Amino acid sequence: MEQEQVYGFRMIHMNEMTKLLQKERAMLVDLRDADSYREGHIKNAKNLPYDRIAQWERELPERIPLVLYCGHGNLSLLAARRLRGRKGAVYTLVGGYEAYRDEPDWSVP
Repeated sequence: MEQEQVYGFRMIHMNEMTKLLQKERAMLVDLRDADSYREGHIKNAKNLPYDRIAQWERELPERIPLVLYCGHGNLSLLAARRLRGRKGAVYTLVGGYEAYRDEPDWSVP
C-alpha cells in the first residue's frame, strides 16, 4: 500500500522536492519560527510557523500541493497529519532544513 494512502501525505527527499517544485508548482512552507527563517531558509519558501497553524491553515490555496519542512522533520509530520484532509497533495521534506543545509548544492527553483 502506498504511503500517501496510509498517512494522507507523502514524505519526500530533496531530489524529489526539487522535481515537484518545478513540475507541480507546489507551495514550499517553512514551519520554523520567524527568527530561524531569517537565519536561513530554502529559496522561495513561505514562512508559516507551526505554532500558528490554526490561524493560517484556512488561508492556504486549495488544490495547490504543499511541501512542508521544519528544522529536522518532526514538526512537518505533525503539520502534514493536520492538513492531510485538504484539497491538494501534502508532502513533508525528510530531514527538514537540516537536510537542505547539509547539501548546499541543491538547485531549488
